[in-house]
Amino acid sequence: MVVLTGAGGRFGRILAERLIAEPGLYPVLLTSDPDKLPYETGAAQAIYRVTLNDPLSVRDVFGRIHDAHGDVDALINNAAVITLPGFEDFVHKVQDTRVMESFAVNAAAALLCIKYTLGRGRQHGKTIINILAGRALTGHQRHVEYYASKAGLYNATRTLAHDYPQHVFRNVMSGRIDLGDRGDNPESMWAYIRQVILNPQAEAYREVYFRPRGEYLWHLLRYYWQHFRCCERRPVERN
Repeated sequence: MVVLTGAGGRFGRILAERLIAEPGLYPVLLTSDPDKLPYETGAAQAIYRVTLNDPLSVRDVFGRIHDAHGDVDALINNAAVITLPGFEDFVHKVQDTRVMESFAVNAAAALLCIKYTLGRGRQHGKTIINILAGRALTGHQRHVEYYASKAGLYNATRTLAHDYPQHVFRNVMSGRIDLGDRGDNPESMWAYIRQVILNPQAEAYREVYFRPRGEYLWHLLRYYWQHFRCCERRPVERN
């Protein structure tokens, strides 16, 4: 069984369609609005309403999933409060409620979904896939609450992989996803996600970038160089 959050979003609907069409998989689709999905709960899939910024709703839905369908084999954390086109000037224009919701959905709720996936059933061999952003590692411009909240989940997952190496954790560090306006090919992303679900790799943690080799290497070199330039060492007395 594979649980997908954010199944009603643009990329979420693509993932939902691929999961439903994949033989041998039983997807459980989580969304804030089931009316957005052109499916009904049936032999091929199950659909649950969830309010991700409400911890009790997250706990309740995973309890109902376990009771109705058994153990969760894989979790795809796809739900997110996404960026606003053309937005700028965080300090003067962002709404306080948006900041809180971004961290509640993008970081805290995703972490709770991981907790309730790993906390019941077998204690090894489960797969956690987070749809993040490459800028969660490096930071970027304007969309402060988005990149910061995604960075929270990025670091939480690395820590979880250290503490629970018997499971598989993957951070998908995507750029703009091509949903008709250019970007990372969603079919390439699905091919990777499918591979991880059906044939989990032995490594507890990997982060995945969909970039040409040269661009990928330049991206990492630039990040580490910028990080090095920002670091400052000071002597410290130790007692």
